[in-house]
Amino acid sequence: MEEITAAAAALSSAAFDYNRANYIFDARMRWGRFNTGYSMAMAQTSQYREDISDLTELTVTKADTYHTVGTICFFLNFELIVDGSLGVHGPAPPGWLMGLYWTNVCIAIMFLVAFTWMAMHSGARASAGAAQMRTHSVRLPIPTPRMLDMARVTANSFEKQRAQDGFRIPFAMPAGKESELDEESGKRVTISDRRMPIWYHDEVEELRKDEGGPAPSPTSVPEHFELYRGLSEEWWCYDVYSRIGILVWFSYWLTSASLYSMCHIFTELRVLWPAWTVTACFVTAHWGILRLDITSKPREGSMMCLPIEKIVPFVPVLAVFGMSIEYSILDPTPFWQGLIYTVSWICYGIQFAWAIRLYDLAAPQRRSTESPEHAGDAWSPMEWPVPPAFKQAVYLVSAPKYLEPGQTCLTQEMKAAKGQKGQTAPQTKARECEPAMLPWKLFRGAICTTISMWVLIMFGRGFEQINGERFLLKQEGRVERWPS
Repeated sequence: MEEITAAAAALSSAAFDYNRANYIFDARMRWGRFNTGYSMAMAQTSQYREDISDLTELTVTKADTYHTVGTICFFLNFELIVDGSLGVHGPAPPGWLMGLYWTNVCIAIMFLVAFTWMAMHSGARASAGAAQMRTHSVRLPIPTPRMLDMARVTANSFEKQRAQDGFRIPFAMPAGKESELDEESGKRVTISDRRMPIWYHDEVEELRKDEGGPAPSPTSVPEHFELYRGLSEEWWCYDVYSRIGILVWFSYWLTSASLYSMCHIFTELRVLWPAWTVTACFVTAHWGILRLDITSKPREGSMMCLPIEKIVPFVPVLAVFGMSIEYSILDPTPFWQGLIYTVSWICYGIQFAWAIRLYDLAAPQRRSTESPEHAGDAWSPMEWPVPPAFKQAVYLVSAPKYLEPGQTCLTQEMKAAKGQKGQTAPQTKARECEPAMLPWKLFRGAICTTISMWVLIMFGRGFEQINGERFLLKQEGRVERWPS
């Protein structure tokens, strides 16, 4: 009997020492895991803050570039209006060409003002949104002193453990399976086949947050992406139409610069062939930028189905042809006058059709399905009605809706609710609101004004062609050339 008692005492002592050693080892692991987990979460949150900075920097950098371009464009535009005075050193160019020139140069400055204002707004709003998120929402999850105290366990805490855990015989008395407390029934429910001591379950309940958040899933996305995408609703449209506005400005400015150059060459320099070579350079540049930026078809149900963007760069070619006849040594017969007027009306018709085509190209289009995401490509969600003709030219990158396979959000795991509650908790989604389409409304107004200007100038040309050039103005001291 004494031998049995001694053996039992030795076994109990050995089991006690074994379990106490395990407890002290797990206590060190508890402290290490707590610090490692928060260190990783802080590193990932730092990456999230960089995500916000990168997404914002894309918009701000584009806006700054547009501002720089806009400043230069203002100078170039006013050079044509103020310094490029025509008719000062000699007879003014013909009225049909002046109508083309002044309409183009004034339309250019209208879109110049529009895109610089939109660029200013997009850059400032994106910077303000990023500052708000970085200072309010996306903060480093630094543990408090109380959390550190809870994570630290002293060796004498083993004295508070249950007797079955302190004297559990290894292998003969395996630990219970991993479980969690069911809030509805009040009982513990097994969640895995892992064998865990009771103090592990105490650690989970004491240290793991339960903020009622959703548990990570294959369809979940970090909260900051959803918040940022919802916030981007306030500036993405300004970003898009400031970029389109630059193209429209260059389109009208290159046309007006070409028309001004041929006017200067014909009226003051009195040479023929340089007018054609200069025109060829401007036409090539104009055709190239339209070909680079307009990469797809416009919206469905377009008013102008003809690809006028492939024709409008050649308007100066027709104009220089008319000017070559206008200033040639040919006799001003009705045939040549009629040919010049015919060429001018073709130019006006192309410009009018280009204004209508521009409306179709810049019009937004809603989508019913998401576009696939490809690494390195621009992407925007279907909630953003980006004009399809410019989808590859606006360089728009939105926060993703899904994480790549194998990625997870540690902060989301830390905030997730326990048990089934975490599986059923709703995911954080971007705020639902109608897209801020004020930039498109302003841009649409500019296009409608452009169409109206061409209608007015064509009416004026028809009036003067019937009643005589400059019929309504006094012409004392003016030197005229036929047919003007």
